[in-house]
Amino acid sequence: MIMQRSTFTGSPVVALQGHDRFADRMRRISDALLDEGALVTANLRISGGKAPWFALRVWTGREKIVEKSLDALGVRSLVPMRKGPDLRRRGRVIEGQMMPVIHGYVLVQMMALSEYLAGLLGVEHVIDVLGGCDRPMRLSDKEVSRFNGLASKGNFDWERPVDLVVRAGEPVRITAGPFCDRRATVITPSKKGRGDVVVSFGFMGGEVPVTVPLALLKKL
Repeated sequence: MIMQRSTFTGSPVVALQGHDRFADRMRRISDALLDEGALVTANLRISGGKAPWFALRVWTGREKIVEKSLDALGVRSLVPMRKGPDLRRRGRVIEGQMMPVIHGYVLVQMMALSEYLAGLLGVEHVIDVLGGCDRPMRLSDKEVSRFNGLASKGNFDWERPVDLVVRAGEPVRITAGPFCDRRATVITPSKKGRGDVVVSFGFMGGEVPVTVPLALLKKL
């Protein structure tokens, strides 16, 4: 029996020439959608309309990086900031650095079209749109302005005293921001009268834990 050896010639397919080709292509699609979405939203503002705001869930510590990336794409975004805890070293007090009011979230103003919101998922460090791209949780322009104004005045600063003591399992209401008016349950108690606490609220059939300033809560 004579054995035949098959030989193959030719060039490798494009998809195998670089591991990042698909990622680059998806990034270009996302950027194009965001460019279009930003332009449509800007035209709406110019004509006197007000597009809704949405909350992006991002990697903690990357909030300002995401905000900067969105600004570069012409997408209006916001990370309300506050002063963090003061540090005490050898009798000296070092003022706290600025930090997000709510870690892990960036607010974005965009026309409520799923394809535009899906484009936001292509931005580095973005995890998802709160509520999903098809039925996202909306925030009004008025509430976002109020929330940012309160933050700018120092209402949520870490060291700001708050006349409130909360215990684990206690029901509370979130009074401002992306989770405004939501009923929540205290996870970590606080007797200090300042700083942050962890609460959990029901959303889309599950429980969402979030760290918020004590000043953002009200007892029920």
